[in-house]
Amino acid sequence: MSTKMSIKWKEQTVDGPGYHLYDDVLDREDDMPVYLRLDGVQVELETSDGGATVTIALPRSTARELGLLPPNV
Repeated sequence: MSTKMSIKWKEQTVDGPGYHLYDDVLDREDDMPVYLRLDGVQVELETSDGGATVTIALPRSTARELGLLPPNV
């Protein structure tokens, strides 16, 4: 049984990446995280003792759909 509660999603197509923005219904923290899975994107990962840095290349249209960019940018 999945504990994922979808907030927004889109399937990957030949024209662009897919994504799944969700939270976990079992998370009961005050500031519960949300999770973003991206399918079909370019990723650059850098690791160090302090953790990891992830750089993701998103098409502007996908960034707009996710609310990361305003419509006119």
